[in-house]
Amino acid sequence: MKIISCHIENFGRISDYDHHFETGCNVICQRNGWGKSTLMTFLRVMLYGFMNDSKRSELENERKRYKPWQGGVYGGNLTFEAGGKTYRCYRVFGDKEKDDQFRLVDDATNLETDDFSERLGEELFQIDQDSFLKSACIGQLKSDILRSGFQSYILFPEGHRKPL
Repeated sequence: MKIISCHIENFGRISDYDHHFETGCNVICQRNGWGKSTLMTFLRVMLYGFMNDSKRSELENERKRYKPWQGGVYGGNLTFEAGGKTYRCYRVFGDKEKDDQFRLVDDATNLETDDFSERLGEELFQIDQDSFLKSACIGQLKSDILRSGFQSYILFPEGHRKPL
């Protein structure tokens, strides 16, 4: 799977934003408060949906926390390659999960497809959201390894780690 681009209609403070990804590692360098963490959350939510949807606190409930500051359509799209095909995933988020809209389009034909469902991340990566957050999508200050001085480690089973 390769992410090609994304378009954020409205998500948190980001509005009408397009980003095209390069092959390999992509680094986003922007000033504090630009929305780097919001962009990363948008990508994860496009793949897996929101976490902590049942929490009442806006700090704990992502759906509430990232509701667009400026109003408008809450969501966007993600273009990606998988299995030799290019797809565009559209999501519009409602006040509750049952109000969300998901649509997947084959980019070559521009026709809707059911090759994947709204459980896109699990189907593409064969891991749940929690595993994704601990491996492929490590947020700011979320890694013990990163907080420990950027030492290199080898990870072993049962959570043991040894410095290189």
